[in-house]
Amino acid sequence: MDPLSQLFAAYLHTVSNSIAGVYLDSMNTTVTTQSLVYNDTTIRFQHQLWNVRPASVCSDLEQQATPFSKCTQQAKAMFTELCTQLSSMENLNQKGRSLSNMYCNASITYKPMVAYISEPKHKSEQKLKEQDCNLMILKAMQDSSAEVLEQKDVACSI
Repeated sequence: MDPLSQLFAAYLHTVSNSIAGVYLDSMNTTVTTQSLVYNDTTIRFQHQLWNVRPASVCSDLEQQATPFSKCTQQAKAMFTELCTQLSSMENLNQKGRSLSNMYCNASITYKPMVAYISEPKHKSEQKLKEQDCNLMILKAMQDSSAEVLEQKDVACSI
């Protein structure tokens, strides 16, 4: 291939990639990962076709109940705030309007996970005796010596 043909092929390749990139970006056909900081909380989520994927919101914290709960609640608040801010802007381009619609839709439909972890309740004396009895029954099943059976009888004489 001669140099002029190579240059023309490279130009066509660049132009077609540029057009395809603009089209794919405007349609949001690929899964896009976002990481935004809101009120000192890093919120990660994915979106595609201008819709937030609910299962992806804060999914990096899913194994930690308290941080996950806080993150999802912050995400809901962030979606609402972004919706309000973008909706109030005039002269948004097509991408801005799409983002606004995406965040407004997420602010309405996204359900955060709410978890409250509290201290365990104190067990009553009766419950503690039952627990000791159950433990001794288990020990007696493993060791049938007279000493263990006697300990079981004492623990279970409630």
